[in-house]
Amino acid sequence: MRNFRILSIVIVLSLILSGINRLESAEVIEVSKSVEDANIQIIAVLSKIDPDGYYSDPKTGGFIHKYTDKAFSPFYYKIYIGRMSQNSVDSIIRIESSKRGSEKMWKQILEAELLKNPENPEARKIDKKNYFYSHGLNLIQPSLSVIYNSYNSPIYTNRDTFWSSLIYIAVDLVLVGGAYAYASGKAPRKSLWDNLLNRSGPPELHRGPDAGAIFGALAVTRLYRMIGSQQDTASHNKVAEFSYTFSF
Repeated sequence: MRNFRILSIVIVLSLILSGINRLESAEVIEVSKSVEDANIQIIAVLSKIDPDGYYSDPKTGGFIHKYTDKAFSPFYYKIYIGRMSQNSVDSIIRIESSKRGSEKMWKQILEAELLKNPENPEARKIDKKNYFYSHGLNLIQPSLSVIYNSYNSPIYTNRDTFWSSLIYIAVDLVLVGGAYAYASGKAPRKSLWDNLLNRSGPPELHRGPDAGAIFGALAVTRLYRMIGSQQDTASHNKVAEFSYTFSF
């Protein structure tokens, strides 16, 4: 039980730190354009990359425009457009996403489209990823799917990969460990007479009457990650279609 408590503390701390990271993180672009000109260009970018997956959110948080992904979009983003200051005609764009890598990816895409800066010589194109590998690795351990999707992809930073993998491993250990302890506690034991008479004992835990608890615990993280795996692969491949280059 002591080990379960330690693992539970690791999960809680990981979630807290991950939440702090989300609150503090965002990418900002300053553009020498009016808000409406910047807005038109951003709509054009979203219409190209995520044509049916975004909508104009009226809750702008003090900005003039805000665009958010729809539930079925492979991306996750919140893009705000506002003025640099009350007296300035220049615009500021704020990008928020579920991962730091995704925020940086959107920043580089919008900078390429809005600012038309010379291409970074260190930036490189990305290759498409395979859904079979992404989902197959998830069945083995969800963290392996995270690592596969993060490799050579702008949607993850090293920190994103580390925390996501750690949380999946920790949750898996706690859930499966708890289910194993539950099944083990209820499993029948060989009696002294069984041992003396060399009788076969009860079935192994994974074949016993409470095996469903163990397999159910294994399924929880894999079913949850299945959605993230699909989204990660789809968003990576969608961006790869347009031959953008990224520094990461």
